[in-house]
Amino acid sequence: MIFLQKNSTNVTIMELTLKSSLVNPFYMFHLTNDMDLSNTVLFTVTDQSSFKSRYNRFDIVLSGSAYVNLSAGTVDLKSGSWTYRIYESSASTLSISGCNLIETGKVIVDGEDDETPSIYR
Repeated sequence: MIFLQKNSTNVTIMELTLKSSLVNPFYMFHLTNDMDLSNTVLFTVTDQSSFKSRYNRFDIVLSGSAYVNLSAGTVDLKSGSWTYRIYESSASTLSISGCNLIETGKVIVDGEDDETPSIYR
């Protein structure tokens, strides 16, 4: 399980190299909101690990604003539970077509959403 805090940079440590079939792969994160399956996000983030054969380190930024950079791991996610799928590719891309699925799991996003709910009377 991955725990992410809104409005901060989240250091995420994983062991993806053991599951990868490519040498020096690029990783793509595909997240689907568990409450709204149409709410999906696909982004890439650079592996910051000094020892990629032992672990993979990703700095995922939850911006909490309209600013996103899907090619650099800066995303805006609603609070709650998400399902993640991590794909590997031989090139940096924002398409999972032809990529290898290497891991799935859950993400919990903690923090306040900026949205104001509509109140009907």
